[in-house]
Amino acid sequence: MGTKAVGWLVGIIAIAAFALIGYVAYGNVQKKAQQRQVVAVVEDTTEKLRQALATKSSAELVQALDANLQSARAPRDAQLADAAEHYVLSAREIARRRSESNALWVRAEESRRALAGHMARAERRSEPWLRSAIALKKRVEDDYFALTLNLKALDEILFKLPEEEKPFAARYGADSLLPRDEIDRARKQTQADLKRAEDELAAIRRIGF
Repeated sequence: MGTKAVGWLVGIIAIAAFALIGYVAYGNVQKKAQQRQVVAVVEDTTEKLRQALATKSSAELVQALDANLQSARAPRDAQLADAAEHYVLSAREIARRRSESNALWVRAEESRRALAGHMARAERRSEPWLRSAIALKKRVEDDYFALTLNLKALDEILFKLPEEEKPFAARYGADSLLPRDEIDRARKQTQADLKRAEDELAAIRRIGF
């Protein structure tokens, strides 16, 4: 092989090496950018989760968390993205259940007031009155039953949340995640709400005509 050919070969090898180094460097830059984005999504998710637990959750919060789920992408660090997605999914479900429970409380209380108002007119007992009373009582029972199911599901998701946090915490620590004491407080409140709903349902079921 001539000197000129050797020079060309060395040049091609050098170019390929530089291209490979550049590709790896670019990949690392991309990976770090994606990791930063995922961490930012997790931090934002935690703040929105706090809002859902501290105040009345809303459809807007659920939609925002759904958007976070779409943003928790890191093709160059699939393990991190998967850990973040599990956390965001749990947060979105908690916000959704909280929003639903707020609406179910309103509906159940309205149904209960309607039944109480009907019962206050008991001196007008008649066959139509009795049919209406039965229908109103069933509506109250159905509304409270739906509420208790929703609260039980919310408590279960909160119970599992610390486990859902572990994969992300193993990579980046727990600072970006909802602390355990806040999860415990949310569970206690949910369990208190559940007991109240169950007690009120039991009282409704004792009503006779």
